[in-house]
Amino acid sequence: MSHKVFLAGVSLDRLMYLYKDESHPKAKIRLQCAILRKKDKTEAEISEVTNMPIQTVSDTLRRFEERGLQGRYSIKQKGQPQKLNPKQRIQLKRIIEKSPTEQDLPFAVWTSKLVQYIIKKKFKVGYVLRQIYNLMRSFGFSIQTPRPEHIKANKELQSEFKKNFDGELENLLKQDMRSSFWMKVSSH
Repeated sequence: MSHKVFLAGVSLDRLMYLYKDESHPKAKIRLQCAILRKKDKTEAEISEVTNMPIQTVSDTLRRFEERGLQGRYSIKQKGQPQKLNPKQRIQLKRIIEKSPTEQDLPFAVWTSKLVQYIIKKKFKVGYVLRQIYNLMRSFGFSIQTPRPEHIKANKELQSEFKKNFDGELENLLKQDMRSSFWMKVSSH
């Protein structure tokens, strides 16, 4: 019974040389699979030696057949395309570099939910909060967590202070002080 020769144009010596020279761990294991196959080992035997599932061994060997020696490396996946184009990202960055009050919003600071709302309203694009976090980090902002309210805080004294509070700092009262908020990272 004749079967197709594995990597007919590549010698066992060449595979051994590449194996010794390879520094990437996954590529090295894939080359080991190719060497064992070149030595006429079955997929089950290769699986036993490399401790890889038989299906993974089969996929690895198939990639070598399809792509030649480049089969030892993974193909970089592009991932999901960005929801905001570069022009929209610049617009958003300009918006959040100013305070929410400068944008006619009744908030003192940017929260992730507020940024999410602005993106939905202005660009008609929905982002999950985790992606808002990534987006804000890419703009040079860091998340700030406010200090928790002190147990021994004098509520009556605070209430009296708020009654006599001047309107200049009214925005602070509008802010939910338990929410995390974004601050521009200072560069020093």
